[in-house]
Amino acid sequence: MARTVRTPAGTTTPDRTAKSARTTTPTRLSAGRSAWGLYRETRRPGAPGLARRLVATPRMVAAVLGRRYPGLSRRRLAAFSLLAALYVLSPIDAIPDVIPVLGWTDDSAVVLWFVAGLVRESGRYVEWERQYRQ
Repeated sequence: MARTVRTPAGTTTPDRTAKSARTTTPTRLSAGRSAWGLYRETRRPGAPGLARRLVATPRMVAAVLGRRYPGLSRRRLAAFSLLAALYVLSPIDAIPDVIPVLGWTDDSAVVLWFVAGLVRESGRYVEWERQYRQ
Protein backbone atom coordinates (compact mmCIF):
# COMPACT_ATOMS: atom_id res chain seq x y z
CA MET A 1 0.00 0.00 0.00
CA ALA A 2 1.38 3.40 -0.97
CA ARG A 3 1.98 5.97 1.71
CA THR A 4 0.22 9.30 1.42
CA VAL A 5 1.07 12.74 2.73
CA ARG A 6 -1.41 15.41 3.78
CA THR A 7 -0.77 18.70 1.97
CA PRO A 8 -1.26 22.14 3.54
CA ALA A 9 -4.55 22.42 1.63
CA GLY A 10 -5.86 19.33 3.44
CA THR A 11 -5.72 16.90 0.51
CA THR A 12 -3.63 13.74 0.36
CA THR A 13 -1.03 12.91 -2.27
CA PRO A 14 1.30 9.94 -2.73
CA ASP A 15 4.49 10.28 -0.71
CA ARG A 16 7.27 10.46 -3.28
CA THR A 17 10.01 10.69 -0.65
CA ALA A 18 9.25 7.33 0.92
CA LYS A 19 11.39 4.47 -0.33
CA SER A 20 9.49 1.77 -2.09
CA ALA A 21 9.80 -1.84 -1.02
CA ARG A 22 11.62 -2.52 -4.25
CA THR A 23 14.50 -0.17 -3.43
CA THR A 24 14.87 -1.27 0.18
CA THR A 25 15.15 -5.01 -0.49
CA PRO A 26 18.74 -6.18 -0.82
CA THR A 27 19.96 -6.74 -4.35
CA ARG A 28 21.02 -10.16 -5.48
CA LEU A 29 24.60 -11.08 -5.04
CA SER A 30 26.68 -10.12 -8.00
CA ALA A 31 28.30 -13.56 -7.90
CA GLY A 32 24.93 -15.25 -8.32
CA ARG A 33 24.06 -13.00 -11.24
CA SER A 34 27.42 -13.66 -12.82
CA ALA A 35 27.03 -17.44 -12.50
CA TRP A 36 23.48 -17.28 -13.89
CA GLY A 37 24.70 -15.14 -16.79
CA LEU A 38 27.43 -17.68 -17.49
CA TYR A 39 24.87 -20.47 -17.55
CA ARG A 40 22.64 -18.53 -19.93
CA GLU A 41 25.61 -17.71 -22.15
CA THR A 42 26.57 -21.38 -22.48
CA ARG A 43 23.01 -22.30 -23.45
CA ARG A 44 22.89 -19.98 -26.48
CA PRO A 45 22.86 -21.78 -29.83
CA GLY A 46 26.36 -21.82 -31.33
CA ALA A 47 28.03 -20.60 -28.14
CA PRO A 48 30.90 -22.60 -26.65
CA GLY A 49 29.76 -24.94 -23.89
CA LEU A 50 30.93 -24.86 -20.30
CA ALA A 51 33.44 -27.71 -20.71
CA ARG A 52 35.03 -26.05 -23.72
CA ARG A 53 35.27 -22.74 -21.84
CA LEU A 54 36.88 -24.40 -18.81
CA VAL A 55 39.48 -26.11 -21.01
CA ALA A 56 40.17 -22.81 -22.84
CA THR A 57 40.62 -20.73 -19.67
CA PRO A 58 44.33 -21.58 -19.07
CA ARG A 59 45.04 -21.02 -22.78
CA MET A 60 43.31 -17.64 -22.58
CA VAL A 61 45.34 -16.61 -19.52
CA ALA A 62 48.55 -17.65 -21.31
CA ALA A 63 47.48 -15.71 -24.43
CA VAL A 64 46.70 -12.62 -22.35
CA LEU A 65 50.04 -12.80 -20.56
CA GLY A 66 51.79 -13.32 -23.91
CA ARG A 67 49.82 -10.37 -25.38
CA ARG A 68 48.34 -12.53 -28.14
CA TYR A 69 44.66 -12.04 -27.16
CA PRO A 70 43.40 -8.46 -27.55
CA GLY A 71 40.08 -9.01 -25.74
CA LEU A 72 41.54 -8.72 -22.23
CA SER A 73 44.48 -6.62 -21.14
CA ARG A 74 47.20 -7.89 -18.83
CA ARG A 75 46.52 -4.95 -16.54
CA ARG A 76 42.83 -5.81 -16.15
CA LEU A 77 43.53 -9.50 -15.56
CA ALA A 78 46.18 -8.64 -12.96
CA ALA A 79 43.94 -6.08 -11.24
CA PHE A 80 40.97 -8.41 -10.89
CA SER A 81 43.20 -11.30 -9.80
CA LEU A 82 44.87 -9.13 -7.19
CA LEU A 83 41.59 -7.69 -5.89
CA ALA A 84 39.99 -11.12 -5.58
CA ALA A 85 43.07 -12.57 -3.84
CA LEU A 86 43.34 -9.62 -1.47
CA TYR A 87 39.69 -9.87 -0.47
CA VAL A 88 39.87 -13.62 0.14
CA LEU A 89 43.13 -13.40 2.10
CA SER A 90 42.29 -10.21 3.99
CA PRO A 91 41.14 -10.52 7.61
CA ILE A 92 38.72 -7.63 7.00
CA ASP A 93 35.56 -9.03 5.39
CA ALA A 94 31.93 -8.11 4.97
CA ILE A 95 31.17 -11.12 7.18
CA PRO A 96 33.99 -12.03 9.61
CA ASP A 97 35.56 -15.43 9.00
CA VAL A 98 35.28 -16.35 12.68
CA ILE A 99 31.56 -17.03 12.13
CA PRO A 100 31.78 -20.71 11.13
CA VAL A 101 29.81 -21.04 7.89
CA LEU A 102 28.61 -17.53 7.14
CA GLY A 103 32.11 -16.13 7.35
CA TRP A 104 33.23 -18.08 4.31
CA THR A 105 30.24 -17.25 2.13
CA ASP A 106 31.44 -13.80 1.13
CA ASP A 107 34.88 -15.19 0.26
CA SER A 108 33.23 -17.96 -1.76
CA ALA A 109 31.07 -15.40 -3.55
CA VAL A 110 34.15 -13.39 -4.56
CA VAL A 111 35.89 -16.52 -5.84
CA LEU A 112 32.75 -17.56 -7.74
CA TRP A 113 32.45 -14.07 -9.25
CA PHE A 114 36.11 -14.12 -10.35
CA VAL A 115 36.02 -17.63 -11.82
CA ALA A 116 32.69 -16.98 -13.57
CA GLY A 117 34.16 -13.82 -15.10
CA LEU A 118 37.20 -15.73 -16.36
CA VAL A 119 35.06 -18.50 -17.82
CA ARG A 120 32.74 -15.97 -19.49
CA GLU A 121 35.73 -14.24 -21.06
CA SER A 122 37.13 -17.61 -22.15
CA GLY A 123 33.94 -18.08 -24.19
CA ARG A 124 34.77 -14.88 -26.07
CA TYR A 125 38.33 -16.16 -26.38
CA VAL A 126 37.13 -19.44 -27.94
CA GLU A 127 35.05 -17.47 -30.46
CA TRP A 128 38.01 -15.17 -31.21
CA GLU A 129 40.27 -18.21 -31.60
CA ARG A 130 37.78 -19.79 -34.01
CA GLN A 131 37.73 -16.63 -36.17
CA TYR A 132 41.50 -16.17 -35.95
CA ARG A 133 42.23 -19.69 -37.22
CA GLN A 134 39.97 -19.37 -40.27
